[in-house]
Amino acid sequence: MKIKVLLVDDHENVRRGLRKMLNHSPKVEVVGEASDGLQAIKLAEELQPDVLLLDVEMPGMNGYEVAKHISESGMQSNILALSGHNEKRYILGMFANGAVGYITKDEAPDQLLKAVSEVAAGKRGWISSKVAKTLGVPANPVGQDTIPALSRLEKQVLEYATHGKSDNEIIGLLNIDSDQLKQVTEVINMKLGVKTRLEAIFRAMQEDLV
Repeated sequence: MKIKVLLVDDHENVRRGLRKMLNHSPKVEVVGEASDGLQAIKLAEELQPDVLLLDVEMPGMNGYEVAKHISESGMQSNILALSGHNEKRYILGMFANGAVGYITKDEAPDQLLKAVSEVAAGKRGWISSKVAKTLGVPANPVGQDTIPALSRLEKQVLEYATHGKSDNEIIGLLNIDSDQLKQVTEVINMKLGVKTRLEAIFRAMQEDLV
């Protein structure tokens, strides 16, 4: 069965190029195109694509808003952000709003096909090596069986961090103090084999821990 993809970009020439490239693969079928956020949501509801290939900056409803709406609506489409921007604020903004992958528009066609395939298969936290370099995190983590089990509190902290919550927000939501959060964060980083919160977030997503 082919992977059904919905293209969302406000530039017709970009959509045309993406459609031609993706349809060249025997494993992928572009089932629709949208030029703005509202149209994207409508078509996603109608077509139920496996992958929503979503631009970030669009007039009207932008990619963040579309991703948030779709992820909160319960639709099963996996959101792969495709953007001309390779800056942290764009990347983290899309993941915080429900995207499960991020790739830039200047990546090679084989990288985009790989991203579509892996995101359709359920991969979360998918980033190309170029995006990983920008974030300072690994693109290809080791297997989950090497990670010690996380406690309920550790999972909750990771879950909130993945959704862009600040330290103060996490403290309030979990009714803990700053020292407790610091201790939990240190244990999480130790278990995941990382040094920063950003690394922990992507490791957790890539290993499907949250």
